[in-house]
Amino acid sequence: MAQPLRRSGEAFAEAVRPTLAPPPVHAVNGMETARQLLKSLEKIARKGGTFSTDPEVRPYAFYGSKHLSSSQVLQENLWKFGLSQMSRNILDHMSANHDGQALVQMTQSSLAAKFGCSQSKVSRAIAQLSKHNFAWKERRGEYRLHPLYTYRWGSRKQHRLLNTLGATTLAAHEIIVPSVRSEATR
Repeated sequence: MAQPLRRSGEAFAEAVRPTLAPPPVHAVNGMETARQLLKSLEKIARKGGTFSTDPEVRPYAFYGSKHLSSSQVLQENLWKFGLSQMSRNILDHMSANHDGQALVQMTQSSLAAKFGCSQSKVSRAIAQLSKHNFAWKERRGEYRLHPLYTYRWGSRKQHRLLNTLGATTLAAHEIIVPSVRSEATR
């Protein structure tokens, strides 16, 4: 008996079906498979643990009856320092152009050229910032901004810089918000 010329559809499908590789059992390139990740998360949940990607919550410092951080207090009370317009311009320039250590590379002559004023006016403005401890001179052409003004309260950069500077440096450069006297007591 002669063989049929055509094969059935099932026989053809079995002959053409590609063989698939088995799913990876171990980590591929150091990465867990989705199934292994799901199993490990279920195991954590069964033990009563929690899984979170949020960073650790840090406490804030409280000044008075309001819930404010020190950087918020400084920003709200910046007007009480009576900074000149040039001092404020230099403080803004320093805030925008500092490095990771809150250091700013600048000279009085370069600032005078930038702002279109005399070098003595820049010198007086920097002296006013130094008097209130917003910034101080580290060495020639290098000034440091106060970390409580420069960085957001509780940020990693602020903590790192506070630890680097140490308590003695911060105590020597404490920013004290001046009180405002009323017109009747002046």
